[in-house]
Amino acid sequence: IRRTVITRHLTFVVSHYSIKSLMAGKIQALLTRPYCKGRDWYDLVWYRSHRPPLEPNIPMLQNALNQTQVTGTLNVENWRKILKTKLDNLDINLLIEDVQAFLEHPEDARLLTRENLLLVLE
Repeated sequence: IRRTVITRHLTFVVSHYSIKSLMAGKIQALLTRPYCKGRDWYDLVWYRSHRPPLEPNIPMLQNALNQTQVTGTLNVENWRKILKTKLDNLDINLLIEDVQAFLEHPEDARLLTRENLLLVLE
């Protein structure tokens, strides 16, 4: 957790996670939830569509997985492969249906295709 001093109309301190740490939390949810949420996969597209694509905070991700008793070791290379394997068993239409309610433009859910998800995991 970082602490940042900000001055706008007054000066205050904000505690926050880095974007890579937030991404690690999202990946942990994708790997450990017994059900799938379209918004989690949509968020993964958002993280990975940055240029250059964001990488998760691997130590934080590994610690989160250890705390949820997930066995195995993740590294910079294999987290994408593990998510690709999970993607093989997903019903993409259910992901789209789930995420539409959360989008300002529900038609943006069409970005959740198997091809696009595999593309962002390259």
